[in-house]
Amino acid sequence: MGKGGAILIVDDNRQILELVNHVLVEEGYEISFVPKGQFLFKRLSSQPFDLVLLDINLPDISGLELLQQIRSNPEYKTLPVIMVSGEEEDETLARCFNLGANDYIKKPIHHEILKARVQSVISASNFHKSELKQQKQEALRARMKMLSSQMNPHFIFNSLSSIQEFVLANQTDKVLEYLSEFAGLMRQNLENSIMSHITLANEIEFLNTYLKLEKMRFNHVFDYEVSIKVAAPETIMIPPMLLQPYLENAIIHGLRTAPRRGKLLLEIRETDMSIYCIIRDNGVGRAQVLEMQSKEHRSVAMSNIEARLALLNMESGLQEFYVSIEDLHDNGLPSGTQVTLCLPNDLH
Repeated sequence: MGKGGAILIVDDNRQILELVNHVLVEEGYEISFVPKGQFLFKRLSSQPFDLVLLDINLPDISGLELLQQIRSNPEYKTLPVIMVSGEEEDETLARCFNLGANDYIKKPIHHEILKARVQSVISASNFHKSELKQQKQEALRARMKMLSSQMNPHFIFNSLSSIQEFVLANQTDKVLEYLSEFAGLMRQNLENSIMSHITLANEIEFLNTYLKLEKMRFNHVFDYEVSIKVAAPETIMIPPMLLQPYLENAIIHGLRTAPRRGKLLLEIRETDMSIYCIIRDNGVGRAQVLEMQSKEHRSVAMSNIEARLALLNMESGLQEFYVSIEDLHDNGLPSGTQVTLCLPNDLH
């Protein structure tokens, strides 16, 4: 595509085509032609265009009718169109603008007028697209922040429940130790919750504290390992509170009721393009968890994470954020679950 944009000219007059091509190619535009209206939509579907220069008097169909068809098509409803004609009647001009034309150029075409109007229409269209994109991104960020904030009450409630259990069991030493770690974790959590992105190093620090508290909370029924295979985690940015719900899910649903000593691995490694966060447990497996839960049960935390990942992909325009879940087996029997969360490795 030319640096000025791609323009499609619909006109059967060779002299007009040569003139427009000569003037606009020098301005950096990429020019394409179709001589008849019947070829318009096929050509539009072949590549994106920034502007259509549409002659009113075509041999097979009126340019005004084509303009109406363009504006009736949802895919091209906002595509800029400049009408071109030798007519100068007010009624013709009025019909062009009533049907949605962005501008009008009269034949014979003056070079400077052509350049000025093409530049003006494309610039206005690009500005409008930029504004819409910015508004959409702001709405997405607000939605993501709301979903992220919903994680905090859920997380705090579970931690306070642990403190309550220690108090009821009259385990004063554990209460004091837990409260000390909990205070630090809450500070980290509150600081992270107001940020759209935090460093991977900060997230790792938060998760280490969280896992220490959870091990204490469940009376040391599981061991955990955190393996970081990332060169510079302090330079990589990620959305906060994406990993913690998966760790919590593994502990509460997988390890807490496992018939064996629980083992939990958090491994974070990088490639040139991606960060892979792997959470592996040797718990009871998803099949048994589903049997124990009601069919109506749906984790709020998991639902929020799925929504946040979808919104992050919408914001980037790519499928860079995704999660996969694998059921592990040993000799045909469930032996745990592995969750792999993939994030882009370019948020520096």
